[in-house]
Amino acid sequence: MSDRIAEETINEIRQASDIVDIISEYVQLKKQGRNYSGLCPFHGENTPSFSVSPDKQVYHCFGCGAGGDVFSFLMEIEGVSFQEAAFKLADKVSIELGKNLAPFNKSISNDATQMIDAHNLLSKFYHHLLVNTKEGQHALDYLLKRGFTSAVIDKFQIGYAIDSWDFDYKFLTSKNFHPTLIEKAGLIIKREQDETYFDRFRDRIMFPIFDKNGKTVAFSGRSLGESKPKYLNSPETTIFNKSKILYNFHRARPAIRKFQQVVLLEGFADVIAADRSGIENGVATMGTSLTDEHVSILKKNAPSVTICYDSDSAGIDAAFKAGNLLQKQIAK
Repeated sequence: MSDRIAEETINEIRQASDIVDIISEYVQLKKQGRNYSGLCPFHGENTPSFSVSPDKQVYHCFGCGAGGDVFSFLMEIEGVSFQEAAFKLADKVSIELGKNLAPFNKSISNDATQMIDAHNLLSKFYHHLLVNTKEGQHALDYLLKRGFTSAVIDKFQIGYAIDSWDFDYKFLTSKNFHPTLIEKAGLIIKREQDETYFDRFRDRIMFPIFDKNGKTVAFSGRSLGESKPKYLNSPETTIFNKSKILYNFHRARPAIRKFQQVVLLEGFADVIAADRSGIENGVATMGTSLTDEHVSILKKNAPSVTICYDSDSAGIDAAFKAGNLLQKQIAK
C-alpha cells in the first residue's frame, strides 16, 4: 500500500476534528459571537487578534496573517509534516490509518518503536507509583517539601522507581518486551557472571526525557538517599542521542513560537524550576555541551536565544562556548 493517505481519509479526519477543541489545547479561547478569539500563538501580542471559526473550521490571525485549517495549525504549532499532523489528529478522533502508513516507519526500526513503547509504558507506571501508592509516598513527600506542586509533577510526568532489583524487568517482560530489547533500551543491565538481568533504576525519583514528539526515550533518576551518583541517566541508545535532544522542547515549542525566543538552560532541573516561575519557553541540553544539531533545532523555531547558565566558572565557560556556537551557526 502507498505511504500516501487517501484524500477521503483526510476529509474524514478533518470532519471529525473540532478545530476549537484542538486549538484550545494550545490557546486560551473566548467565545465572541459565532467565533472564538485569543492571543495568537505564532507571534507576541497583548490584544487578541487570533480568531477561530467553528462553522468554517478555520483560524486566522489579523495581526500576523497566519491562518488555515486544523492540519495547518498543527503543522505550524508543532513543527511537523502534514502526514505527522494527520496521524496526531487521527489518533485524537480514533480513526485507524494502518501501521504501514506510520509517519516514522521509514526512519525508525521496529526495535526502536518497541523501545519507545517500553519507555512510555514505564514512564506512566513510574508516575502512578509516585502519586498513587504507599511505596512512592516518601518520594512524593520529598518532592513536595522541595516546592514541587502536584501540577508540576503531573506536567513533567515525574515518577518513582521502587527499591527493587528486578521490578522493571518483570513488569516489562510480562508485557511481552524481550529482555534483549529492554537491555538495548538501557532500562536493564545483564550480569556477566550468570547472564541474568537487574534494573538500572532503583529507589530513585524518575524524570522522563522526551523527544521532539513527546515520546519518552530516556530517564534521569535522582537518588533519595546517599546513593551515588546523585543523578543516574540512561545510556545513549538507538532512540536517545544527547547531541540531538533538547529537554522540554516538545512542550516549550508553542511558547517559543509565540514569543519568538527560547531560554537555554543547563539541565532539566533548571527547566522545571524555570517553568515553576512562569517561564514556559525553556529548554536544556542533556548533560552535554550545545551541539550543531541543537542549534539547528533552535534556529528553526526562534530568532532569539537567551542563555541562562550557572554563574560559576564552569557555567560562564559553557555559556561563552554556547554563545559563540549560536552566533556562528545563526550567521550562516
